[in-house]
Amino acid sequence: MRVLSIGEPLIEFTSRRDAPSTFDRRAGGDTLNTAIYLARLMGPGRVGYLSCLGDDPHSQWLRAQIAGEGVDTRFLLERPGARPGLSFVATDAAGERSFAYWRDQSPFRDMFGDGAGLDALDHADTLFLSAVALAVLRPAGRAALLDALQQRRAQGAAVVFDTNYRPALWPDAATARDAIARAAKLASLLLPSFDDMAACFGSADPAGAIAALRGMTDAEIILTTGGGPVLRCATGSDRSERHELPPPVAAVDTTGAGDSFNAGLLAARMAGLAVDRAIAAGARLASVVVTHPGAVIPRTAMPALPTNESLP
Repeated sequence: MRVLSIGEPLIEFTSRRDAPSTFDRRAGGDTLNTAIYLARLMGPGRVGYLSCLGDDPHSQWLRAQIAGEGVDTRFLLERPGARPGLSFVATDAAGERSFAYWRDQSPFRDMFGDGAGLDALDHADTLFLSAVALAVLRPAGRAALLDALQQRRAQGAAVVFDTNYRPALWPDAATARDAIARAAKLASLLLPSFDDMAACFGSADPAGAIAALRGMTDAEIILTTGGGPVLRCATGSDRSERHELPPPVAAVDTTGAGDSFNAGLLAARMAGLAVDRAIAAGARLASVVVTHPGAVIPRTAMPALPTNESLP
């Protein structure tokens, strides 16, 4: 296993544009989406998922979906009597999505407070998580996970952190800022979006977001701007590189855009692609994902992982 993704799996119900009262059922959740795309790009058994489900039929269905994607589920724990979180997604005419969640019953919320499950972090060299995972966890579990990640970072593991900010999941913005700042400080690669930084930290522009992040961490930073240029700062550097992307495509559903960008970027980096090529690979995958409904597209629609020579 090269990558262990950490977070809350959801059963995602996506309304159909042509029949709004009809919903398609899919596996979802930001870090799970990234894990699935990573497994498709890197191959079965290279990516694991650390989380918890129940023993009910819905949890069993979700576990089977995850395993069927080639994601290692040995660290996907089971808690008898628990039920998975649910997500209902609706999209407007421009493909922008809105969410409704039922996740209080999710067993992931209660993980790590007693230390159970944290030994899984020793089984991968790259650990991936998001601010959504931190938001969902109870405070004791959040603190225990961050402590364990800090220890693994000191041992040489890579920690990749996506700032994915969902205000409704946090008691207040100050709590979110504190948790995100702590995770950013221990990360080796930070994957923020300008939207996150504007909403949570009040950043007025991408340059201000970079400056705020650099005040938290020496990590490499790759900042997305909602389809515009991507800004990248090397580890410890205050200077940002600007990476232009192709014009945005007409989106059907933007769910999973950032998750798939992360996967394309990470898979390309692990395959040895240069930074600019890895950013382009992430953008290429995301541009395909947003032309399909739901966060996870059919396997037949997946673009291949590019090489340094195959990208413009």
